[in-house]
Amino acid sequence: MANLFKTKLLRKSYKVSNNPFKMGSLEVLKGVSFSINPGQTLAVVGESGSGKSTLARLLVGAEKPDTGEILFNGENVLQNRNFPWYKEIRMIFQNPRTSFNPRLTIEQILAEPLINAGELNRYQITNKIHQALERVGLRSEYADRYPHTFSGGQRQRIAIARALILDPKIIIADEPVSALDVSVQAQIINLLLDLQEERELAYIFISHDLGLVQHFSDKVLVMHNGVQEEYGPVKEVFSQPQSPYTQKLLKASAGYKRSS
Repeated sequence: MANLFKTKLLRKSYKVSNNPFKMGSLEVLKGVSFSINPGQTLAVVGESGSGKSTLARLLVGAEKPDTGEILFNGENVLQNRNFPWYKEIRMIFQNPRTSFNPRLTIEQILAEPLINAGELNRYQITNKIHQALERVGLRSEYADRYPHTFSGGQRQRIAIARALILDPKIIIADEPVSALDVSVQAQIINLLLDLQEERELAYIFISHDLGLVQHFSDKVLVMHNGVQEEYGPVKEVFSQPQSPYTQKLLKASAGYKRSS
């Protein structure tokens, strides 16, 4: 049986130049491979500049790798121009304050992907928006309000509703709780876990919080300067890290507790 989502040796480079007469190349991903199934969470960890954000852009189809494969249910989607990236793989951004258009109401923000999909009429879109808000713990009448009228935790709930509005199979969550107060973080994590159980969602969870990763994830991918340092079950990698870089990350993490 094929994995829901799988990558094989993804590589990505960008042209760079400090000289107007000579172009160079900077490789920011150097062969990243992983797999994930419905209901699983893969954590991607590493310091700034490790390649996490570039990987996320490749996984949502915003950019294409130089080489490698991205497989969805066994199909290499890089060879399918009609693969609905926008529908199957959605993203929750770190700070919804900057990812929302402040001039649009919540209804307009949530309606946009539904309108682009072109599958529902206006009544169905409104109904789906209200259902999505209620599922993330917000009142349906909040749809008429603007983003600035909500707290950070409420905005992140709206961001989750937007990610779920097209019923995707995979959610990429880029530091989804790091911008929130500690008192709100647990609420959002519990909401994500509930939604995962209900819908068998696969999460790719980008985070620097190894304590959270330890308790939230099934697998972990450790990246450093574009290199895949370690990959495997989170309990195995965290209890017996093989890479010196992983060992360094774990020692530096205040939230991580080594399993006995």
